[in-house]
Amino acid sequence: MPALQEQLTSIESCRSVAEVRDAFQKIIQSYGFSTFGFLDASAPWENDPLLVTTHKQKWIDTYRGENFLNSDPCLSAAMRTNLPFNWGSIKLPMALGKRKPGALRTMEAVRDFGVLEGLTIPVHYCDALGRRYSSVCALFWEDKLTGFFSSLTLNKAQVHLVVLYMMQKLVDLYAADKNLKPRYDRLAGVESPSALTDREKEVLKWAGLGKTADETADILSCSRKTVEAHIQSAISKLGATNKTQATVQAIYQGLINC
Repeated sequence: MPALQEQLTSIESCRSVAEVRDAFQKIIQSYGFSTFGFLDASAPWENDPLLVTTHKQKWIDTYRGENFLNSDPCLSAAMRTNLPFNWGSIKLPMALGKRKPGALRTMEAVRDFGVLEGLTIPVHYCDALGRRYSSVCALFWEDKLTGFFSSLTLNKAQVHLVVLYMMQKLVDLYAADKNLKPRYDRLAGVESPSALTDREKEVLKWAGLGKTADETADILSCSRKTVEAHIQSAISKLGATNKTQATVQAIYQGLINC
């Protein structure tokens, strides 16, 4: 069994995203996996989220070109759990006509690249300011399936722990490289510069529940103009382009609950 402490130390000692990628690749190979892909899915409105992977470039191009990001059943399932799962446990839709569902096409495509199984490890958490984050790591398996299930039985808990270390190291290094605010703010309770007022949170919450500006105005006993002013203020503070995007961002940052 691979030495867990050595693996964690090798990740902790990394000083760049590239070093983490190479160190983690060696670790997963010791467990029998071929490649991995890490995606920071915290901000679904971003066009270019943090992606660290050792997958073949042809697969990356296919995944992007076929828009599998929006149909990947494993990514969708990862948004609803914190527990690791293997791809074979995901129930796929049936092809009822000539056009196959996107989820089915995604899994067929990955098998065409020689991948027989995989393990997806999701992580969802909040920082000290209550902002929500979601990351997903997918490990590809190209060898015999008996080896895959044997490795899971022996090493699943270890792999999960190593992935947690790897994910945190990646997002922290990426934040430092991009001059972003660290994920975990030691000054708990300090408000974010984009903090919304109570009223702005209320109007976004009702928007997230499908209420129109007029309906929200009736609920809050104010005018439509006031509701729209709060919405515009929230959009500006969150750096969003419209009400829908502002609502999604507010939910993901833990500012509102819908």
